[in-house]
Amino acid sequence: MKRILSILSVATLFVLIGCTDSNDDMEIVYDSIIEPDFTVAAAEIVAGVTPVTFTNTTSVEGTTVAEYFWHFGFSGEGNWSEEAEPDPIVYNQAGEYTVTLTAWGADGNRATVKKVVTVLADNVVPTADFSYSPMMVNVGDEVTFTDKSTDSDGEIVSREWVFPDGSTSTETNPSYTFTQKGMFQVKLTVADDRGGESSATKSINVRDGDVSDFTLLWSTEVASADALCDANVVTVSDLGYVYAVTGDGKLVALDAEGAVAWEYDAAAQDKVNLRKEIAYPSVDADGTVYWVAHAYGDDSAVPTVYAFEGSTGSVLWKNQTAYAAGARIAFSTPSVGPNMVVVGSRGTNGAIRGFEKSSGRNTAQATPANGGGTSGTIVLKNGVVIFTNTGEYGYGIMVPDDQFVWSPVPTADTFAPGKTLSAGRCQPCVGADNCVYLPGKIKEGSGGSWNIACFDCTNLTASSTKTPKWSVAVPDGFVQGGASLSADGQTLYIVADAATPSTVYALSTSNGSTVWSYPLDAHCNSVPAVDNLGQVHVATETGHYVVLSPDGKPVYDEQIADMFEGSVSISEWGYSYVLGKDASAGKLKVYAVALPGVNSAAASAWSQYGRNARHINYQQ
Repeated sequence: MKRILSILSVATLFVLIGCTDSNDDMEIVYDSIIEPDFTVAAAEIVAGVTPVTFTNTTSVEGTTVAEYFWHFGFSGEGNWSEEAEPDPIVYNQAGEYTVTLTAWGADGNRATVKKVVTVLADNVVPTADFSYSPMMVNVGDEVTFTDKSTDSDGEIVSREWVFPDGSTSTETNPSYTFTQKGMFQVKLTVADDRGGESSATKSINVRDGDVSDFTLLWSTEVASADALCDANVVTVSDLGYVYAVTGDGKLVALDAEGAVAWEYDAAAQDKVNLRKEIAYPSVDADGTVYWVAHAYGDDSAVPTVYAFEGSTGSVLWKNQTAYAAGARIAFSTPSVGPNMVVVGSRGTNGAIRGFEKSSGRNTAQATPANGGGTSGTIVLKNGVVIFTNTGEYGYGIMVPDDQFVWSPVPTADTFAPGKTLSAGRCQPCVGADNCVYLPGKIKEGSGGSWNIACFDCTNLTASSTKTPKWSVAVPDGFVQGGASLSADGQTLYIVADAATPSTVYALSTSNGSTVWSYPLDAHCNSVPAVDNLGQVHVATETGHYVVLSPDGKPVYDEQIADMFEGSVSISEWGYSYVLGKDASAGKLKVYAVALPGVNSAAASAWSQYGRNARHINYQQ
């Protein structure tokens, strides 16, 4: 039977449409029949993951196939083959790809089939999260847990809650009654519609009842008194652990009752050199502790980046090759993002480096235009890094490309291009609206007009003009301070620490005007911490713990130590922690404080040093 080839075939691959085309020369009549076809083995193709095997199922009558040609639907290397059975293909990007197979017969006949292959994006695992109410939990309270988990590329399809007594629930928002006093953990595990899982664990502090006055819960020795360092801060995990770094080279972990859970002697084990300039730890949501111990002042010392298991102190990894001997990393905590830990180092050879969270590999780095990161380093959600720069260069900026390769912004395009601002050891902060608040001190004789300013970084690029939304000159200025924000984002709190005694300021975030100011009785190096009642907490160099009302009135002023050199941290369960000196005992201690009605930090985009008690320095 003679046949003029004009074949239209339909095939399905997931939701696929295929067709074949005959020889273009319609006047030639062939006795042969060629019906090219192929199958795809994978039920689901994931970009960058799934090797796709195409199985040739072509059938012929009246001839043999002399040649095949495949085109896999994308441009570039590896997009075609002349093999009957081509090697597996990995599609690097999600989308729809038209795969073409053409078969040539020995008699000159040919036919083509086309099929559309759908490639899915690699599954983004869900992010487990939950809240609970009431926030202040007393013995006998029934607590309602609310699932706040999200899945950016699908939906949550299952949940499992595990409560302290081992009981479980698969409800979306279950309830549980706590019958004993203490710190208890609740765990939520969620799964999405493509099998990805994620867990979140939080510690619930169950009390006998609220305190009626300012209460010093406990104080625990962590080192000798001369191991107190500048700009210090205690870090608190959501799992009930408190972490302090001391000037004798140790990282000490305490449990919620103030007992030492573990300590790591970095000076003894890794030859780091921790003296007056030291960095402090950050804690990820899963409890992993990240810390950098530097080597300033000792060219034989080895700067080391660590990841610890937060409850046991087991070293998950440490990187001792990223920094040269003697590198300075101080007055800051690592910025903890979704996949990377970002650290800034000081000095002429300073750099911004990113470390892979899972392995500690140094996967990103760039050298600032002028010196390194003197202290605070924060990361915005778009990957932009803002850091305190060396000397009179104010704040530096790193802008990533689409491959997350950072490029340093030239000095002329930074926030204070005229060398008018010395940021010292100050800390930047950022609101949920992308407004960044940058304090410092006007360089004498520079003609500078402001020492704190607000920059809207929504459309920030390397070359964009960095014009402040507002800028003001607060009396005296800032040396190692930083701002925090109220829950509604309308008020900024900061201590003008360039003067003794220091003053706490509340500024409007809309225009920088002073809402109120409160003069302290002593010098203060604190980044203010804001609690759920809107109260502002600071600690002074004379050992006073000071709490101000939302309108700037004194609520408490209690001397609980002989000296504080840093900031207060307010935990998820409302207790506050600060590192101070007990001179009479010759001890460096962590102090734990409870206040009436305080059950958490403020629900703010930046409630305290480093954004939250975990000090992750990553935009909300």
